[in-house]
Amino acid sequence: MRIAIVSSPRSGNTWLRSILRDSWGLQEVAVHNYLDAESIPEKCVLQVHWYREPNFQNFLARHGFQVITMARHPLDVLISVLHFVRYEPETAKWLGGNCELPQSLAGQSPTSDGFLEYALSFGCENLLCVTYQWWHDPSAITVRYEDLVATPTREAIRLSEQLGGPAERIPNALADNSLEVFKALPNRHGWQGKPGVWRDLIPFECAVQIFARHQHVFDKLGYTIDSTPLTQDTAAENWESMLR
Repeated sequence: MRIAIVSSPRSGNTWLRSILRDSWGLQEVAVHNYLDAESIPEKCVLQVHWYREPNFQNFLARHGFQVITMARHPLDVLISVLHFVRYEPETAKWLGGNCELPQSLAGQSPTSDGFLEYALSFGCENLLCVTYQWWHDPSAITVRYEDLVATPTREAIRLSEQLGGPAERIPNALADNSLEVFKALPNRHGWQGKPGVWRDLIPFECAVQIFARHQHVFDKLGYTIDSTPLTQDTAAENWESMLR
């Protein structure tokens, strides 16, 4: 069994990888570029953020990988990225650097000009395009972060049925990979662990601009934005509170 989780960063990829690893006794291969995966175990789960392009598709087919791609609300993805870059310098290597995450982003808030500038950039388009591209692949198994959070056991069992893996160890795997476990990691890999955080952190007028810039991603993945009364001041206060 070889599984490849190929999605945009901060979509829940590492959480799902850990669940599958512990459920089915798979070896982990986590790389920034698939060409860095020098050896491919017979039973493994590969995690990589990469484009749906012929060379990578041929690599996956040659090694017999089944692809899973995860979707998460793009605004929640961006909030999670903004938090994660504070603690993980390896984010600069996402998509070979084509996410173009500026070092200055690590000190920004969701109400800052710097955050909005990045969210409207081509680098951000690259970041969001990974799931968008793989969501078009009819052979890929699709998972929504929101569904995995709401009903983790049901979603994990669904995957086990689709992939032909055992289900008996899923409850233990979920318990062993809780949000608290990921929060305790040195790079703070876990943070809020819930959908819809963007509503408390991104003022609606900013959300509208981001939606308009990346509407093709929102539409393909089935996400929308709803009006919120959030002000800049309240959003900034909420951000500082969540950081604490």
